[in-house]
Amino acid sequence: MKATVLRALFMWLVLFIVLQPMFTYIDYLLDLQVKANTSYLAQKAAVEGAVTPTLKNEVIQHLQAVGFREPDIEITSGTSAVQERSSRLDVYIKAPRIHMFPYNFSSGSTPGYYYGHGSIMSEYLD
Repeated sequence: MKATVLRALFMWLVLFIVLQPMFTYIDYLLDLQVKANTSYLAQKAAVEGAVTPTLKNEVIQHLQAVGFREPDIEITSGTSAVQERSSRLDVYIKAPRIHMFPYNFSSGSTPGYYYGHGSIMSEYLD
């Protein structure tokens, strides 16, 4: 009986050791998705001169496809008005970090959100 209990506890430890790198990689990929969509939104907004609701919805659909919920995604821009050519556009995306780690091996806490910031010059022509 003692050997069975020890084997069961050992299997949980092995499971944590095996799964932790996979969870870390998934966390990295979700962070990369937020940053890639921020860059995509900034490039599309440069042509439009501002972040339009159509562009916001497109990026929200992209992020929903990888597992984020629509109400949790925050997309903001430095300005709401159309920026003339050679004006700076700032785009920010904030999405909640999915808690998937069974144990935190570091002394610090993980951030609660994924952040993306992109800045680009407006290419809007009247």
